[in-house]
Formats: sequence, structure tokens, C-alpha cells
Amino acid sequence: MRNIVNRADGRRIHVARMLGQLFVCADGCCCGRVQDGYAPVPRDFYHREWERRELRNRVHLTIGGCLGPCALANVVMILFDGRQAWFHSISADEQVLALYDWIEVMVDAQTWSPPPAALAAYHFTASTWEERPDGQPVTDLHLRPGAPQPAACRVPPPAVLLDGTRPERLVANMTGPVAVPRKNGELVFEEPWEGRIFGMAVALHDQRLYGWEEFQRSLIATIAQSESRGEDSRYYERWLASFERLLADKGLVTPEELQDRTEAFEFGERDEVY
Repeated sequence: MRNIVNRADGRRIHVARMLGQLFVCADGCCCGRVQDGYAPVPRDFYHREWERRELRNRVHLTIGGCLGPCALANVVMILFDGRQAWFHSISADEQVLALYDWIEVMVDAQTWSPPPAALAAYHFTASTWEERPDGQPVTDLHLRPGAPQPAACRVPPPAVLLDGTRPERLVANMTGPVAVPRKNGELVFEEPWEGRIFGMAVALHDQRLYGWEEFQRSLIATIAQSESRGEDSRYYERWLASFERLLADKGLVTPEELQDRTEAFEFGERDEVY
């Protein structure tokens, strides 16, 4: 049965209908960038195996740019029989062989089959209509049409604390290594997030969730630890680490909650605030 398509210039073209298509990210933001610490993509091996197995007219091979999930690197996506599967960190010849072995099984059966155990550790989902391969619930339901969007985290520093003092007075006695950056006597924030994390620490103290002396002790410990290790971190990076440690010690937030919130901002699931 012929698949005739009328091209824009009026010429009638027979277009072969493939069983599937293999997409390999080799030139994206992270994929194959050995200079950034990522493993190389064996693009020549992909092509040689594709030719050797004579898949040209059955499963098309596309080796090119970014496929989307950049943080994973060396990403591969297979389309077959109306289904798709994503894999990350596909860098070794053995992984490519396992991928092609699986594709040949599907070609012979003319239908989709689950990915093999050899690739299970690298299998993930990247579309809202797919369930996670490990059976765990997804947390991106807010991306569905009509779903409420998560509110951005806006915690500005209070102008005046509950006891009537100003936040600046709270840090007035912080001297030496823990002294907050100032210019002409005024607090200085080099980036917007620094002012926000300052405000969050002050606001939670103002709600009586911890004493300011507790936060200072946490900051002193963090600064001492960073300097003993020779870490070249900025003041408010240490402030943030101290704040997170204190919240965890107080049981106000868990490490898992911090990680989830960090990833939500990193992957655009929450609005950035300036």
C-alpha cells in the first residue's frame, strides 16, 4: 500500500511509513559535552549498529540536538507503535546494544514490548500522559490543563518586627565573620535571592519559631566549617546553608521537602521571584 504525499511544489512523493524512530541527543546543552564532565555519546556506534541490523527502512535513526531533559544528559527517546520510552545516561556500547536488541524484538513482533531489564535503571518518563516506570506517583499534575498553579514563595523581610524593632537592629550585634554585608551602614544584597533568604530568616524568627541566637550559632558553625574546608562560598550562601540546617534541626522542614522545592524551582514548576 502506497503512502502518497503531495509536496508543496506539487510533486507527488511516496513516503515510507516507519515502525518507529530512535532519537539520540548528541549535541544538546549537556549531552556528549565531555568538557563539562559528561560522558561522550557513541554516535558512530549508534549509526554502525543501525546499518548492520538493516533497520533503515523500519526504524529511523535521528542523531542530533536537545530532546529536553537536559539535567539527565545523553538522553535517548524511542517511538514505536504509538508508544514512547525515554532513557538517560546512554553512553556505553553495551547500553546501545541492549537498546537495539530491544528494538529488533519489537520489529520482529510488529508491536510494542516493555524495555528490557538491562535498561530499567535508565528508563524514565518525560510526558504528562505517561506513568512513571517505577510505579511511583507523579507530582506534576499542576501541568495538566485547568489544574491550579502553585504559588510562588514570597517572603519579604518585614518592615517592623512584632516587638516594634526593625530587622536591621536584629543583626546589629552580628560582628566579625558573621557580620552582614553593609555599604554606608545599609544592608547590601548582591542578588535578589539574598534579600529573600534574609527576609525568610527574619520572618520565621519573628513568628517565634526559633531564637535569633540559635540562628547566629548555626551561622557561626557553618562559616567556621566552610573556612576550615577552604570553600570559596559567599556570605549569603553560608546564610542559606545555616538557615536550612536550623529548619531541619527544628523539624520545620525535612531534607526531602527542601529537595523537592529546589527541584520545583530548578525545573520551572514554580515561578521565580525577583
